[in-house]
Amino acid sequence: MLSKQFSLLCLLCCYCLVSGQNTVGTILNTTASDAGYTLISPFTNAQPNYTYLINNCGEVVNSWTTSFTGQGSDYLMEDGTLYRGAYNDQSSLLYFGNNGRLEHLDWDGNLIWEFDYSGANFGFHHDFTVMPNGNILLLVVERKTPAQTTQAGRDPNTLFQDDLYTEKVIEIQPQGTNGATIVWEWDFWDHLVQDHDPTKDNFGVVADHPEKLNINYVAYGNYSDTNNADWIHTNGIDYNEELDQIVISARGTSEFYIIDHSTTTAQAATGSGGRSGKGGDFLYRWGNAAAYDRGTEADQKLFAQHAVHWIPEGLPNEGKLMVFNNGFSRGYSSVDLIEQPTPDSDGNYTLGSTYGPDAAIILYQDEEEPSNFYSAFVSSAYYTPNGNILVQSGTQNRLFEVDANGQIVWEYINPISINNGISDQGGSPPGPNDRRTFRARRYSPDYSGFSGLDLVAGPPIEGNPDLSSCTLLSTASFDRAAPLSLYPNPAYEQATIAWNRAIDSYQVYDLQGKIVGQGKSTTIPTQGLTPGLYIVAVQSGNHKQTIKLLKY
Repeated sequence: MLSKQFSLLCLLCCYCLVSGQNTVGTILNTTASDAGYTLISPFTNAQPNYTYLINNCGEVVNSWTTSFTGQGSDYLMEDGTLYRGAYNDQSSLLYFGNNGRLEHLDWDGNLIWEFDYSGANFGFHHDFTVMPNGNILLLVVERKTPAQTTQAGRDPNTLFQDDLYTEKVIEIQPQGTNGATIVWEWDFWDHLVQDHDPTKDNFGVVADHPEKLNINYVAYGNYSDTNNADWIHTNGIDYNEELDQIVISARGTSEFYIIDHSTTTAQAATGSGGRSGKGGDFLYRWGNAAAYDRGTEADQKLFAQHAVHWIPEGLPNEGKLMVFNNGFSRGYSSVDLIEQPTPDSDGNYTLGSTYGPDAAIILYQDEEEPSNFYSAFVSSAYYTPNGNILVQSGTQNRLFEVDANGQIVWEYINPISINNGISDQGGSPPGPNDRRTFRARRYSPDYSGFSGLDLVAGPPIEGNPDLSSCTLLSTASFDRAAPLSLYPNPAYEQATIAWNRAIDSYQVYDLQGKIVGQGKSTTIPTQGLTPGLYIVAVQSGNHKQTIKLLKY
């Protein structure tokens, strides 16, 4: 018995020693974090690769995969289904962020609908958004020939790659299981201005036309000045149903643009029509006044930003715009709030010498050393249901949550690399050139999409996980009003499940994620288990909980 107690003491010492020393997965989870479920799709060349739904301890609650590589622009819908961007690009365009494919999966991973949209000279890329009516807005890139480009007024001396890409938005209505109808379209190419050649199309004074895009502008310090064909490079889109407007983020110009969705496709190609009366011209733009000749490099506010969106109703700063300001060429990132002017009854925004505000409100940046928080591309920031902010620093492979005071209250290091598989707990996380995540979102435990679904948590993503320092917070989802316990715990021969619910089933997982025991009683045999830490998942109707079990 003494030897058993000594072994248990050693095991408990090791158990405490690793507590708080995690290198991947959840490395911080405090009582101030917003308990819920986080959706992530790490970039990896490994097959298969997954979209994961994890809890705050990093345990996988659900995952989805198909034969196509995920790209990270995913949405968990209110009916529990998943829309997933995936790589199936058939274009020959020199472009980052290619998707080419959109998938709709049920909770169990079955394919409900699929849509491929790319060809030699065009392709769906980066982002999409599902509208309340079920239609979907897609970002699409399209090649223009040198002749088209020159006729539009681009200076041919700046076409280092000969051709040029335009960007457009298409609205599709899903049809059947693998088709869609394009019901609306808008194109930057229809809203250009240039002051290079009066004999070509779109000639005018750029500063007099803030509603149009200068075809000869390339943002200072942006990679597009060397990848010249990809000069706009949109990377984010969102829809505001109340205003019937769309916001589009363009990394290539370090701006975002708001356009009127109430137009017909024909009106969207002009400067008249729709609720605003301005057709498809820009209603509002922000981030870089130099792009419309009303500012200089010193006035630039956004630097290759991502994930621009209207903040939903019920959250802090609702109706305003939030953006992950990557800070490319600036050397540090920030989460920015833009208090855009309130549009009039027709949806039009006030223009002074430039579009206001004069500056963004910084919701988060690293105050001690700004460069410690820096992701030059990808990335996102969204409010969590309780008003914290979930920040995805994509190239750092770092996902963290901050409260209203900017304090980090939860942190997670993605253990999946692009080229080197899944990291083990305690090992080095993926390096700076081998890690990337496009976007992440947090869903509340009472989110309607979880109604009636099985939310039993399995093991974390990382190998050899250590959950000893992580406790899930008190939420309705985890049913802390009816706490689950095991006794004895630590256990030697058996453990008994104590819960004021009828037990339907239990599963015992080792730390490699393998099921090493299961049953339908309240007694868990443990004598045959190797001494160590295990995760027990217990199911009772629609209620489920997980708990740690220590075997000695």
